Amino acid sequence: MQVELEAVETAAPQGFGDPAAWQAMLDRHSELFTDMVAGSAVGFVPRTGSGIQPGKHVAGLVDCGKGVEMLRWTVDADGMTATLERFPGFQEAQVDLLFVVDDMALLLLGAALEGDTLSQIKRLIRQGNIMFFVLRTKFELQDAGYEDFLDTLGLAFLGACR
Repeated sequence: MQVELEAVETAAPQGFGDPAAWQAMLDRHSELFTDMVAGSAVGFVPRTGSGIQPGKHVAGLVDCGKGVEMLRWTVDADGMTATLERFPGFQEAQVDLLFVVDDMALLLLGAALEGDTLSQIKRLIRQGNIMFFVLRTKFELQDAGYEDFLDTLGLAFLGACR
């Protein structure tokens, strides 16, 4: 594991890579998305170039990051679909959840695409390598069917009492 981590640390981030690799990963975990309603969407943007930094208030970031690459997962008739597009900024992103990925996380996620990528995302959130923004209310997320997905990432949003 240490050798793999050292190899990843010396590599330069190459963006999110091929959407087909992300699609294969999403297809392996399709059961997590079956309860999600069509149009539900999750976005991933790199921290580098986005202007989004830890400890900064989101209100001041409305125009930040426009034009950086965004990996978008969207629920459609075929399930969850991965695409790459330009990040239009917070106001126009039209995603329910936004994950902001630092350079280390970007490399580690790329290396984990054929393995347990969701566990890697969970670890990277806990380590602070991925920031997580919720752009919908708890009730909107619940109605959209996000519970299983968020629970898998260790992001219980309904609280202990239901």
